[in-house]
Formats: sequence, structure tokens, C-alpha cells
Amino acid sequence: MAVLFAMLPALLYWQHRRRRWWAMGAGLTAFILVLDHLMLKDRGSIWQTLAATGILCGPSYLALTAFWAAMRGMGHAVSGGRTAALSSVDCVAIALLAIVAHLLFFIAATIAGVANTALLNTAGDFVNCLYHLARPVDFRSHGDQLNMLFAALPTLVLATLLQARLRRRRAIIPQTPPLPLPLLQ
Repeated sequence: MAVLFAMLPALLYWQHRRRRWWAMGAGLTAFILVLDHLMLKDRGSIWQTLAATGILCGPSYLALTAFWAAMRGMGHAVSGGRTAALSSVDCVAIALLAIVAHLLFFIAATIAGVANTALLNTAGDFVNCLYHLARPVDFRSHGDQLNMLFAALPTLVLATLLQARLRRRRAIIPQTPPLPLPLLQ
């Protein structure tokens, strides 16, 4: 438990040393908001709630940080290190394709039963073991929301690959300047 509790401060310190201020600020803000919410609901001591929230947020922050780093590395590898700017049409196309892909992945996750009852019961029992809430947590009622989160992961991978591929294509193919109006007639 001490290792799980020490994970969050270690990751925040690592983000500070790497000067990744946005990721550090987002992680710290999420931790404080979760801690604030659970301080109002938990019947245990303040220190127990702080330790339980650190144990709960540390591994999830590690997983998100690793996923973010993997996406950055994959995008850099696919784009070949090129940083060509994308047009607004490309950004809209990526957004529309991401919305459609997210809906398809959500349907697939719902059909496959990714957030099954056994997994949700285990997660609920873990949270109930950490906290002494007045009403025990029951994640079974939040299965669709968890399927939405599970569907977001492959959508982010797909959007990252598409964005990196378009950046590479924009950098390789030089943009031709528009023809003057008299030449078009």
C-alpha cells in the first residue's frame, strides 16, 4: 500500500523534473477534485481519506501518463518528426472521424461486455475497502459510462495515427501556391 501511495507524488515530481507542466497540473487538479469530493462523503479520518485517494489516483495517473507518452511516441514515429501544420479542413475531418469511430467502438464495447458485472463488482469492492462511505459504491449502474471510457482509448489511438499521417503527408507534399485569378479564366 505504501508503494501505491508513493506512486502519485513520485509521478508528480517526475512531471515537474521533465517540465511537463500541463500534465502535472492536470494530474494534481484531478487528485484535488477527487479528494475534495471524497472528503465530503467519507466517514473515515482525513488522513485515511488522503491515503486512500492517493492509492486510488496513483496507479490511474501512471496508466494515463504511460498512455500519453506512448501516444506521443507513436505520433512522432508515424509523422517522422515532421511538424507541418494541419489545415482547418484536416482538423474537422479528424474530429468527425473520431466521433464516428468512438460511436463504433462504444457499440463494440457494449456488445462485447467489456464492463462486465464481475469486473464492476471487483472495482466497487476495492473502493469500498478503501473508503468508509455512508452508501457503498456500486459501479454496476455505471456500465455504459465505463464502456464510453473504454471506447475512448482506441479512438485516441486512431486519431493520433491519422493526425500524424496527415502531418507527414503535409510535410512531404509541398503546398502549391494558388494560381492568380487571370490564369484561372
